[in-house]
Amino acid sequence: MASIQELANLFNNMEVVDLSPLFYTNMPLWHTHPDVAIVEDARTIERNGYFLQTLILPEHSGSHVDAPPHNHPHLIDQTIENIPLTTLMGIAKKIDLSQENYAPGELVPFSKIQQKMQETSITIEKGDIVFFEFGWDKYLIDVDKKGPDERNWWGRNEPGLDEETCRFFSEAGVKAVGSDTTACDIALVDGVTKHQFGHAIYFLPKSILIVEGLYNLAKLPTTFYFIALPLKIKGGSGSPLRPIGIFPRA
Repeated sequence: MASIQELANLFNNMEVVDLSPLFYTNMPLWHTHPDVAIVEDARTIERNGYFLQTLILPEHSGSHVDAPPHNHPHLIDQTIENIPLTTLMGIAKKIDLSQENYAPGELVPFSKIQQKMQETSITIEKGDIVFFEFGWDKYLIDVDKKGPDERNWWGRNEPGLDEETCRFFSEAGVKAVGSDTTACDIALVDGVTKHQFGHAIYFLPKSILIVEGLYNLAKLPTTFYFIALPLKIKGGSGSPLRPIGIFPRA
């Protein structure tokens, strides 16, 4: 059995990539959700003797996870505080679609997924976590400096995954999926949902968690170790995350 020191030595030889965007007031998120708000002067050194901010966060903001009851009320026993911590810990496989330039509303066909898996020698095992890199986090760069329409575009537009793709990963037994878009499998155009095979049929109803709003997937290799811990929210439909990707240092 490995000692704690051996474990520490192993982690000390790993690269760690932060996969979360910055949280700030009116940050981009799914277009119908309440806004994020940070009261920066809730408590101040001058007035109160210490510094503290107040956060007003929808459960689904920034990098976050959807639990099954988010869309399926009959799965109320699977709210976020009841999800095992290890569900969002494990071997992750990344499918890089960033060079395909999919437009909002387009569906990634399973044939493209197969092609990418063959090119990178990816195999999907039961219990894996699978991420789709669309390169969509480019729309979050310096977006806090832009006007509301441009800032909120990310939360109103995204490509999605076709039904065969969602079915394949569901039947493969993955425990979670995710992306750098606002809702992973959902195809969305100017706030109008075109398709949502994962949310509606193949992921959440099958207790496969969905991680959304990731950042920096491009900095990760095809296979890495993923860790993200949800907040322990009573009756939570999901939770903000601070996700990280870990892989051996070159």
